[in-house]
Amino acid sequence: MGYRKVYWEFGTSAKASAVQVYSAELSAGNFATEEALRAAFESAVDAVSLGNDGSEQFIAVENAVAKNPSTNPLAQRENKWLVSAMETNGNAVTFTIPCADLSLLGEDGETMDTGLTVYDNLVAAIEAFVLSNDGEAVTVTSIKFRARTL
Repeated sequence: MGYRKVYWEFGTSAKASAVQVYSAELSAGNFATEEALRAAFESAVDAVSLGNDGSEQFIAVENAVAKNPSTNPLAQRENKWLVSAMETNGNAVTFTIPCADLSLLGEDGETMDTGLTVYDNLVAAIEAFVLSNDGEAVTVTSIKFRARTL
């Protein structure tokens, strides 16, 4: 099971990019809890991305949103937050968040500033909601800026 959300970058020919993670399998017994965790995760991810909302999927449900490019010229899909984590079995887990808000960079110019509330919120939301592809809990080890050339 999992969650995927698309973000639109800046510009008239804006392209989409997505963040995609695994989460717990939904059941009637855990749906309300998992939906609350998903909402907190989405809010935390939104807080560190300059992109505009696109479609989102949570299990088999997709909420389609019309193409809505960001008006922020710094919202570029090539600028990403690379989230690195470890699962409880010691395996590495990574995913990216597109359209990174570079105002959140720390003094080293590479890592998200760990003193920010948005950093704490994002880490808490990831560790509460995201699972490895083996279904194991994850612990965030770093959130770094990565640029990709197309």
